[in-house]
Amino acid sequence: MAGPLLYSTNPFLKLLIQEKFRKDIHYVWCGEAFDSTKHGTYTSLALTAPSSDPCAIYKQLREEIKTERHGVKIPQMKAGLSALAVKWRDSGEISADEAAEIIYMADTAGHMEWRPLVYVIPRAPVEARLQKVPIAQRASLGPEYTIAELARHEFDVIEL
Repeated sequence: MAGPLLYSTNPFLKLLIQEKFRKDIHYVWCGEAFDSTKHGTYTSLALTAPSSDPCAIYKQLREEIKTERHGVKIPQMKAGLSALAVKWRDSGEISADEAAEIIYMADTAGHMEWRPLVYVIPRAPVEARLQKVPIAQRASLGPEYTIAELARHEFDVIEL
């Protein structure tokens, strides 16, 4: 049975970029559990891979900024934000100058801009827009979702 909340972990920088350049509309990849390791071994929630688990992502980002070295997560997220900037530019959502600014922000952001935030999303208001990620695109057999147009008032942000 699906719970009432969804969880997503994102860097502070992504929140800022979507606030500034997408009119505070957010694209999130999310799951039904914050920490899949806290669920029973014989449940689908326990099958969520660490690369898609909000808690594991949070811990990995926090460790990378705490030790002031970039592991694999921050470079992945830099590439992802740069790719989004190009996609938004090509679709006409943002200008070429705005895309260049996003890419610059991603390339030059300090460790504090990469700090992890947990988005806590009440499920009921977004249920109609919740898209199940196709199995071929998931990191595991566990459930994963996306929400393409999540307004800022539809989720809370917490830092642990």
